[in-house]
Amino acid sequence: MDPVGIVLGTRPISPLEFWIGVQEHHLLQLDDVVYVESTINDSKVTFYGIVQEVQKFLEGAESVYDAHLVTRGIIPVNVAYTAKVSITRIEPELFVPPSPGDPVFKATGRHLDKALYYDQMKVKIPAGITRSGDPVYINYHFLNGKEGAHVSISGMSGIATKTSYALFLLYSLLNKADDLKQGVHGMIFNVKGKDLLWIDKKNRNLSQEDREIFEKLGLKPEPFKKVVFYVPPDERDPNIPACERFDDKVVPFYWSMREFAQEGLIKFMFVEGEEGMSNINYAIDRVANKLYSLAKQSPGDRLIDSYGRDIESLEDLERVLEEAIQDRYQNKNSELYKDWFGNADTQTTYAFMRRFQRAITYIKRFVRGSLSSPINWKDHKLLVIDISGLHSIAKMFVVGSILKKVFREKEEQSNPYPKLFVVLDELNKYAPKEGWSPIKDILLDIAERGRSLGVILVGAQQTASEIEKRVIANSAVKVVGRMDSSEVLSKEYEFLVGNFKQRAIMLKKGTMIMYQPDIPTPIIFRFPRPPWATKKEEVEEEVHVPEDFNNF
Repeated sequence: MDPVGIVLGTRPISPLEFWIGVQEHHLLQLDDVVYVESTINDSKVTFYGIVQEVQKFLEGAESVYDAHLVTRGIIPVNVAYTAKVSITRIEPELFVPPSPGDPVFKATGRHLDKALYYDQMKVKIPAGITRSGDPVYINYHFLNGKEGAHVSISGMSGIATKTSYALFLLYSLLNKADDLKQGVHGMIFNVKGKDLLWIDKKNRNLSQEDREIFEKLGLKPEPFKKVVFYVPPDERDPNIPACERFDDKVVPFYWSMREFAQEGLIKFMFVEGEEGMSNINYAIDRVANKLYSLAKQSPGDRLIDSYGRDIESLEDLERVLEEAIQDRYQNKNSELYKDWFGNADTQTTYAFMRRFQRAITYIKRFVRGSLSSPINWKDHKLLVIDISGLHSIAKMFVVGSILKKVFREKEEQSNPYPKLFVVLDELNKYAPKEGWSPIKDILLDIAERGRSLGVILVGAQQTASEIEKRVIANSAVKVVGRMDSSEVLSKEYEFLVGNFKQRAIMLKKGTMIMYQPDIPTPIIFRFPRPPWATKKEEVEEEVHVPEDFNNF
C-alpha cells in the first residue's frame, strides 16, 4: 500500500500525538484513520490514530509580500501539507513516540478495526458511516447494560435530526443485537407531529445512495416490522383512535378508574413545575393512598367510595373530594376530610383542587370508568405511543403512567430480559435539572437502575445542560448533532475534545458526533435517510396481487 505521508520530525512527537507530512498527490482530511509501523528496540510497534487537524502553508515565504511574489512565480517555494494525528491505540502497549520519517498509511480492514477498537467489540451495532464510506459501530455491551447503558442525543431542533437518528439506532438494535431470541423490544414516544405513525410503510423517496449505505452497514433498507401504534382515544368514543390512520395496527389506549386508583396515577396529574408545590405533595400523597385503599376494597373492575357509590370518572372523583372539603366547613374535626387530605390545611387543599380541576380537562379522555385498554409492551416488538397532539399536562401524564408501570413490572420480574429500549424526545421537559416531579423520579430510576433491569433509555433533547445531570452522567453513549454555540460550551459536552466543539456548531443535517467508552476520541459520521415513511405523503403504495392471478 502506498503511504499517504511520513511522521514529521520537525514537530514534537509523543505517544499521544504526532504530525504527518502528507505526500504530494495524496489527500488526507479531518477524521481519516491512519496507522504507523515503527521499529523500536528491534520490536515492531503499530500506532493507530485519527486526523484531528489539517494545515497547508508556504515553506520559505516569510511575509505577506513574499506570498504575493510566490503566486506570481517570482519566488520558488513549496506548499507544505501537514496533518495532526491523535493516537487512539498502540500495539503492543509501548508508550513511546513513533520515529521521524516512518511511513504513514490510511487504515482499512483489520487496521481500521484495531484503530477504533472494533476488534474488541463482541457485538457491533451499526451507527453510520464516515465520509470515506467506512462503517461506524457502537459496542452493544455499552447499550444493553452488560458494561454500560443508555444513549443521550443532543442537538438543535429541526437541524440535528435527533429523533431520526434515535429511530435509525433502534432499527440497528432490533436487527443486529445478539440477544434478540431472549427478547429485545422498542418503545417510542411520538412527541411531535404524526411523523412516526407510518414507520411500518416503505418510503417512496428512498434514494439508491441511501440503500447502498444500509447494505454497507449490513442492514436491509426496509421499514420497521411488528409495530403497533397506540394513540389517544376519541373524546366521545374510546374505541375510535384520534388520528388520521385507521387499521388493525392502531389501538386507542386508556385506563379504568380502578387502574387509575390502584397504580397511583393521580400523581402524574401534578407534574408541571410550579412554585409552592411542596405543600401540595402531602395532599397528593394522601389522596393517592386513599384511592389505593378504595381500589383494594372495591369488587371486580369497579371503584367504590366509602359510601358505596361508584366513582366512574375523574369528575365523580372531583365531586367526592369537594364533599370532603365541604364537610370540613361544617365540622372542623371532619373524619371524611382527614380520610382524604389528612392534616393538610384548607389553603393547600384549594391549591390541590385548582390544579386537579385544570388537569381533568386534558386527561379525562384517558380515564374511562370500568373500561381499560392497557399498553402491553411485551406482546409487540415495537410500540409507537402517540402523544404529539396532547397538551403538556396530558403528555406528562401518559409518559409518567406508562414508564411507572413498565419499571414496576421489571422490578417485580427482576430479570433483564426481555430488554426494552425506550426512545423519549424532549427529555429536558421530563427530567429537568431544576425542580422535582414524579416523572423525573422514574427517569432517574431508569438511568441509575434500569441497566440491571433491562430498561434502556434513548433520550433526545435540544439542551443537555438543562437535564438532570445524573441522567446524562449515566448515559454510556453520547451523540450530538448541530449545536448552538453557547450550549456546546457547557460542561455536559466535555467529551468533545480538541476542535470538536467548534465543528459541532457547523454540522450538516444528518451528520453526528458520537462518543463511546471504547474509543478515546469522538467520531464524526453520517447516517442514511430512512427506508420507512415519516409522513403519509411518503408512503409507497402497496400493490396486492390476488392469489388466483397466476391461474389465468
